[in-house]
Amino acid sequence: MIFYFSGVGNSRWVAEQLARQLGERLVFIPEARVSETTYELSEDERLGFVFPTYAWGVPSFVEVFIRHLQVKNVGYVYMVTTCGDDTGQTYEIFCHAVGQRGWRCAAAWAVQMPESYICLPGFDVDSSEKERRKHDQARERITYIVAALQARATGIADTLPGRLAWVKSHLVRPFFNRFLISPRPFKATDACIGCGRCEQVCPYHNIKMSSVQGQASQKRPEWGSDCVLCLRCYHSCPEHALHWGKMTKNKGQYLYHGGQ
Repeated sequence: MIFYFSGVGNSRWVAEQLARQLGERLVFIPEARVSETTYELSEDERLGFVFPTYAWGVPSFVEVFIRHLQVKNVGYVYMVTTCGDDTGQTYEIFCHAVGQRGWRCAAAWAVQMPESYICLPGFDVDSSEKERRKHDQARERITYIVAALQARATGIADTLPGRLAWVKSHLVRPFFNRFLISPRPFKATDACIGCGRCEQVCPYHNIKMSSVQGQASQKRPEWGSDCVLCLRCYHSCPEHALHWGKMTKNKGQYLYHGGQ
C-alpha cells in the first residue's frame, strides 16, 4: 500500500509508477479517512509513503498524517520523496516520524523532478531542457527503486541530502513552516477570468470562488486557512492570474501530467 501526496503532479507520477509496477494499492493522503478507517495490510505487503520534499524535510501535514494513520500488519516500510535539487535530512525526519509509531524505515529514496517552488527569490521553474532531462532520469530511477523494493532491500538511504543538510532541515525548515506556509499572500490579478479551476484542483478544498463586491457576475478565489502551499492552484491557472505576493511575479508555471 502506498500513501502519497502531490501538488503539481511529480509525486503523483512517482506513486503511480510504483503502484503499477509493484501491484500496490494507492491512497491519496487528503482523501484518506484516518479518523474513520483502519487499513489492513496483507501478508508481506509493503507500506510506502511518497511525498514532495518541503523545505528539506517531510511536509508537516504528512507527519501529522503518519501520526494518526491506523494500519495493521506493518512490516516493511519505505519512503520516496521528490525534490527539485536535494532533500536535506528528510530521511532522518521521516525515520523519526515512523519510529514514533513503532515502525522502522527499511529503505528510502529521493527522485529529482522539475522544480515547482517559486515563492522565494532565486527559485523558479526549470527550463524545458532541464525538465526533459529530469523526466528521463526519473524513469531510470524508478526502475532502480522498483527492483530494490521487489527484493525488499533494507538499509538503503539514497536520498540526495546535499550540502549543509542539518542546517537546512533544522534551522531553515522551522522558519519556513512557521512563516512561509500561508495562504495570506495569495491574490488573483485582473487577469483572472473566474473559471474556478483553482477551486477545483485544490487537494484540501481550501479555495472558494466568491463574487466580487459590487460585481455579482464576476468571481475571484478566496483562500481558507487549510492551505499547505502545494501551489497546485498557482501552477494550474490557465491565465497565470494567481500570485503569492510579489514573490511569484515573472515566475513560470509547471504541472506534470506524465507521459512526456
